[in-house]
Amino acid sequence: MTESLQHSMSPSKRHGIASRNACVALSVMAILIPVLLVEAVRAEPSAEDEVVEMLAQPAPYHVVSPELFARLGWDLPDGGATVKALADATPGGALDPRELAAIPVDTLGYRATWHEVRFRVYGLDWDISGLHLMPEAPLPGLPAMVIINGGAANWYEFFLDPLNRAGLGQYLAQRVPVLLVSIPGNFRHGGWTENEFDKRIPGYLLDRDVSREEAAVRTAVYTFRVVTDGIKAIVEKVVQGPAVIIGHSTGGEVQFILKNSSLRTKVRDLSLGWGTGGPAGMQAMREFRGIRRGEDYPHVSQLRARTPDQYAGGYLGPLNPLWESNKSRQAMAEQWMGKEQRRRAQFKQPLQDMEHSGAVDLRSHIAAQIRDTLKGNTLGVDADEVIGDLFSTMHAPIAGYRKMIWTTAQRDTGHWNADPEKARELRVANEFREGNPAVPMRVLLFDVPMTHYGHIEKPRQLAGGLVAALRWLATP
Repeated sequence: MTESLQHSMSPSKRHGIASRNACVALSVMAILIPVLLVEAVRAEPSAEDEVVEMLAQPAPYHVVSPELFARLGWDLPDGGATVKALADATPGGALDPRELAAIPVDTLGYRATWHEVRFRVYGLDWDISGLHLMPEAPLPGLPAMVIINGGAANWYEFFLDPLNRAGLGQYLAQRVPVLLVSIPGNFRHGGWTENEFDKRIPGYLLDRDVSREEAAVRTAVYTFRVVTDGIKAIVEKVVQGPAVIIGHSTGGEVQFILKNSSLRTKVRDLSLGWGTGGPAGMQAMREFRGIRRGEDYPHVSQLRARTPDQYAGGYLGPLNPLWESNKSRQAMAEQWMGKEQRRRAQFKQPLQDMEHSGAVDLRSHIAAQIRDTLKGNTLGVDADEVIGDLFSTMHAPIAGYRKMIWTTAQRDTGHWNADPEKARELRVANEFREGNPAVPMRVLLFDVPMTHYGHIEKPRQLAGGLVAALRWLATP
């Protein structure tokens, strides 16, 4: 019937129908081709997908090549310009974190909220602080990242680089919730102006400066319990839902000490490290640190200054924002720390150093100094309670994990080695593997010349790598 109908039509009518059909076909193609192209782009795995796929295969360690590393990460909506302008306009770059809440979410890609939490240890009030970053469009199903600074740093180091450009936290917060924590004492509104770092008064309380005499007492009782109780207090208040604790450097002790704490329902026996190592009690950690003597440390009531010469060695590499090949390492370290020294603490409490180093042979030496400092104190601190808490770092649980991953970089010489069998992260992971048979564990090496401070060197790419590691960790 259709054939007879076509024969009955005039040639001009048949041509018109054919033309209309052709137009319809072209219109459909015009709609479908972009859709198909978008689907093709979506189907192309991202650099982060490639890392996740790599981690799915068991191996002693995995390597992210320079080519893959360069493709990791993502842009910021404003390129970091808004926060940089705030920091540039503030002495020493010590911007007021409370001002970030007023910046629109679509400008930053995240909402920033500042938190200060007061808690009590040894009969004293202490303050802990953190910047909470909530993504505008978070990836589904991922826990919040709680990042804890190393000994002489604070949250600024994970939010800005030394030139006030966007740091690791700003990139991470495009994809996952982030809480950047400053351990008690290491942040002070407006920073510090004293150039003798060991003469600074830590920000143990954020609404007032304590006296120098009170600061000495607080410094003498600054065990890891002060830090871990503070971390529990701020995480319980701020983080809703699951979290992973990522302690950098000295802060790495915290995530292991807290494994079976009140935060266990949040961290769910998962562990992610960046320049983290393992707890001080592990054989791998003790072998790296050797024997420590009392004269290696200041009195427990005094601070240990972290000066530029201590950063001129392995902490400084060609990816540092202040690197200039025609300058000496000392000159570059001075320029780097000069940019940071107002907002950065630049000190460590000796107890923190000794506990992190596992210097248990010094227990009686330390106890005598604590008792001497607390003798006749009017703050009501009990020396026996403090001494009883010493070296909690030596008793962190090794067993009972569900999944673990460490990330490190080629020139983080304290955590990696050109001979992988000598690398601290691999040896720590192997010790955890012995304590957790059949539990998935990974060591991820970024094979680029980043140092222990990769978070200020390549924050965009490191963020991509850490989110990939988190995706692997969070997959059942």
